[in-house]
Amino acid sequence: MQLLISRFIIVCCFLPSAQFTYAQNTQNEMEVIEIEQQRTTTANYQLIQRSEFLASAQSLSDVLSTINGVQITQISGVGNPVNISIRGSSSKQVQLYIDGQLINDNQFGGFDLNQIPVEQIQSIEVSKSQAIGTGKTPIGGVIRVNTYNPSASQTRLSLAVGSFGFKEANLSHNIKLDTHALSLGGQFLKVKNDYDYIVPQTFDNSAISAKQPLRNNDYDKTALYINDQISLDAHNIRLNAQYTKQNKAIANYQNNSPENLSNLETKNWRAGYIHVWKSGSKRLSEVEFESYIDSKKEHYIDAQSSVIQRDYFYDTDKYFVSLKPTFVFDNITLLPYSNLAKQQFISEQLLNDQINICNGFSGCDVKAQQTDIHFGTRVEWQSEGLPLQSYLLANKQTSRSSNQKRNVSAEQIDQLKQDDSYSSYELGATTYFNAIKIELAFSKGIRTPTLFELYGDRGAFKGNANLAPEHSNTFMLASSYNKSALNITSSLYRTKQENAIVAIFNSTGTGSYTNVSDATLNGFELQIDYRFSSVWSTQLQANVIDSQTHSEFVAFDDKKLPGIYHQQYSVSLDYQLNEAWRLSLDTHIDKELYFNRTNRFNNTQAKGNGTPSDREISDFSVTWQNSQHTLSLQVNNIFNNDYQDLANRPAQGRSFQVKYSIKGL
Repeated sequence: MQLLISRFIIVCCFLPSAQFTYAQNTQNEMEVIEIEQQRTTTANYQLIQRSEFLASAQSLSDVLSTINGVQITQISGVGNPVNISIRGSSSKQVQLYIDGQLINDNQFGGFDLNQIPVEQIQSIEVSKSQAIGTGKTPIGGVIRVNTYNPSASQTRLSLAVGSFGFKEANLSHNIKLDTHALSLGGQFLKVKNDYDYIVPQTFDNSAISAKQPLRNNDYDKTALYINDQISLDAHNIRLNAQYTKQNKAIANYQNNSPENLSNLETKNWRAGYIHVWKSGSKRLSEVEFESYIDSKKEHYIDAQSSVIQRDYFYDTDKYFVSLKPTFVFDNITLLPYSNLAKQQFISEQLLNDQINICNGFSGCDVKAQQTDIHFGTRVEWQSEGLPLQSYLLANKQTSRSSNQKRNVSAEQIDQLKQDDSYSSYELGATTYFNAIKIELAFSKGIRTPTLFELYGDRGAFKGNANLAPEHSNTFMLASSYNKSALNITSSLYRTKQENAIVAIFNSTGTGSYTNVSDATLNGFELQIDYRFSSVWSTQLQANVIDSQTHSEFVAFDDKKLPGIYHQQYSVSLDYQLNEAWRLSLDTHIDKELYFNRTNRFNNTQAKGNGTPSDREISDFSVTWQNSQHTLSLQVNNIFNNDYQDLANRPAQGRSFQVKYSIKGL
């Protein structure tokens, strides 16, 4: 449902005309009207400000799903895994940063997209096929979340209720002092996720299937955070810390058993320090130092009955430091940088409270470590006499990793080690002709194998220490036209991916990760924003991808890439009734998603002309807002309850949410 409001806000902010919001002047208590500026956007980059999603967005994934070329698929229900793809990439090929901290897990490569509440977000940056600023160039793209930076003293409270037992409360308090901007807040969320689901073998009678409300699918989250921005002459210091506790019950989708006690509990805390020194010298503009520490503890309980219980404990600790000076030489800006990151992962398994002994047949507990050193330079050039600018980014990464089995006898101790070196780079240029902007870019992206892909051990499934990293070469040509009430952005790109890492099994049932295939993707993105009048506006989006794999393995050759929609179209209509009331209707059509590499779903195997994953979704929202109060209603997925989600299971269907916010308490 939040997808709808997010789209609606984004539509308004894309329009060349300004939109109205209200704010309270804390000094003289006079009501003033603020004018929202246009969103910063190019074909490859978008910056989404807090004002565009705060009023109603439920999660970060709702906001990201409004961006053309970004796809969000997930197992239905709040708190379940979310898969994100940028221009046909896998989720592991996308980098997620929170205030400069890379959240991707070195052990498995993924990240929790919705660990940070939207109330704590100041802005969201998205880059496609390129890095943001400095760092390693990704295959898919970068999502950077910048946490809240208050500009005035204020208290804000928001409450939300919705379908399937959804309840949420957010409270934040901001204190603005002479040299400090302090923000404290918390989020409390609870949802049953008891939507109707077709159970293959019902618990009462395994011979029949029936549609039932899901049991044991609850989710709750508590998040506490504190941010402090300190300004001291030439020094800007930012301190932030966050603690999050999540608990997700794992439903038994096969028979919907009421006895299932399986769940995943996650506790995570992180703390960061950013220090920017403005030197005041002619050549050395500034120096930025950044560091953070992050600790995550996961406890997965697999107890589908009262007889057997398996406990899995996963502890991950991260440490990071970075130094980045900025030099200016006339029309050239030089940003050399160096980063040091270290991560440690420890796992432990218990069977009915007994330690799992590593015997070669079952999965073994491990202690894995990895140290990465990144160094490189970004060079930006601005022509003095022509409307032309360009940049070059080059990055070098050296990695040292190790993996050691735990709970083994002394003679079985075997520590695996590996040293590797990788590089990536990108080059881009931009020029302007009146209202037309043209961009040209080339990038070489990389995704290095995760520690589990290298050293993993789950009984008959083993890692592969000889894996090569995944590579990509992307060429992109884009243009934009912005004049009066019309804004058009389009992009053509071609990506060649190499060395796709896939888990495969042989005829004996033994499995391992292998570099099995390459792929060629040709993509086209188009977005049109048009303002009919001062109250009516619309947005049209189209995203089309043609993919083909190439492999010496027949099962992986000449196939479409799985896990991504190859066609996406959407239209949004926005009506600003007056300064307080706003209505929005959004319809989007997604086609051609294949769940696996066999491409087993085709038009002849499903009802009608589509596949089980095809979806046509219409959302509606209405928002009322004045200087202190905001009330919104979102109705999501009004008509379609039939499409299937990321796990090839029926989605949750129609839902609603009501959200109320008050500020200036």
